[in-house]
Amino acid sequence: MIRATLRDAALIVGLAVGLAVVYNAAFSVKPLPWIRKPIALDTASTDVLLAVIPSKKADTASASPRPLAWQRDTLPLQKRAAEDEKTPPSKQQSSGVPTSPRLPPKNDALPPPDGGGVRAVTYQQVLMLLRNEDVLFMDARRKDEYDGGHIPRAVNVDIQQFELDPTYRSQMMQHLYSLDKRRPVVTYCGGGNCELSHKLADVLRSVGFEHVFIYTGGWNEYSTKPDSPRER
Repeated sequence: MIRATLRDAALIVGLAVGLAVVYNAAFSVKPLPWIRKPIALDTASTDVLLAVIPSKKADTASASPRPLAWQRDTLPLQKRAAEDEKTPPSKQQSSGVPTSPRLPPKNDALPPPDGGGVRAVTYQQVLMLLRNEDVLFMDARRKDEYDGGHIPRAVNVDIQQFELDPTYRSQMMQHLYSLDKRRPVVTYCGGGNCELSHKLADVLRSVGFEHVFIYTGGWNEYSTKPDSPRER
C-alpha cells in the first residue's frame, strides 16, 4: 500500500516536472534560463560620474553672479540695461533686443538624466564618489548583514523585506519619495550574482531618480580591500 502510494506520488511529481519543462521551452513567452547568468551592465565612465555629481560652489548669496549670455537675452529690458552698465562697451551687443533668444551652450547646460540606463561602477569609482556627500549609497542586503558592516553613509533598504512586508515597503517608499531625485545614488548588495541591488535600482528608477548606479562588486569585494572605509 505504502509502495503504491509512493510510486503514484513520484509519477505525479515527474509528470508535473515534465510538463513544466515542456511549457517553459516551447510555450512560455519569457522562458526561464536553465543556467542563472549574471546581469550584464555597462560600466560608467569617470566623465559620466563627474558630470552628474553636484559641484560644491562658494556661497555667493551676497553677490549675485552675472548671467550667462543666453540668460541675458531672456531678462526684462530694465534688468538688461543694468547688466549692460556692468559690461564694458566692447562686449555689449551692437544691436538692440535680439529677434530670438539663443539656446544655452552645452557647457552651461545641466547634465541630462541617464535616459533609463542603470550603469555599473567599480571599486575605485566608489571611493571617488564617497568623497562627495551629495552622492547617496543604498545597501540592499538584509539588516543583519548591513549591521555587520557597510559602506559609509549607506542606508539600508532590505529588498527582501521590501517585497514581503507592506508596512516596511510603505515606509521605504515614503522615504525615497522625500529625497532629491537629482542626486546620484549607488546601490549594492553582496556582489557577484546577487540581484538585490538590481531590484533596488529598479525601485529607485520607478520613483524618479535620474542617475542610478550599481556597485557590482558589492560588499564581497569591498570588504576585502584593506584601504576601504567602512561603518558598523
